[in-house]
Amino acid sequence: MHTNFKKQFAWIFSYPEDNVTSGELHVPVGADVQLNIAATDVIHSFWVPQFRLKQDAIPGMNTELRFVATKPGDYPVVCTELCGGYHGSMRTRVIVHTPEEYESWLQENRIAQNSSKTVAVNPAELSPSEYLNPYSSAMGINSATLAQIQQ
Repeated sequence: MHTNFKKQFAWIFSYPEDNVTSGELHVPVGADVQLNIAATDVIHSFWVPQFRLKQDAIPGMNTELRFVATKPGDYPVVCTELCGGYHGSMRTRVIVHTPEEYESWLQENRIAQNSSKTVAVNPAELSPSEYLNPYSSAMGINSATLAQIQQ
């Protein structure tokens, strides 16, 4: 089951059982997909032209849309309700994978979204040796020399 909710001018897809969130809808071919659709601001409409699917997203009302994608590919998703100034850019896509490709995508996103690694740090909060450590081996500098650096 996939939960689909609308954030102003963007579709957000949540895969609750896998703890993954995406700005694109990824599904395996042949799977029964259920979208639970909700809006928080104004009426939107989730439309996949190639699938002949359309469902309104109405604030305060949860709606459901079920489908089975029969062919792998990349398909556009368009909002068909005039929902505000950026309505024209409220687009995304459904990516239909083979079951193996879908499992691979899901695994990669589980790892990426549940990673405890730091992706950005403030260099001002690091000591000189902490700041330079990632670059030291490439420059041929050992940890003892790095430890001698004074602020």
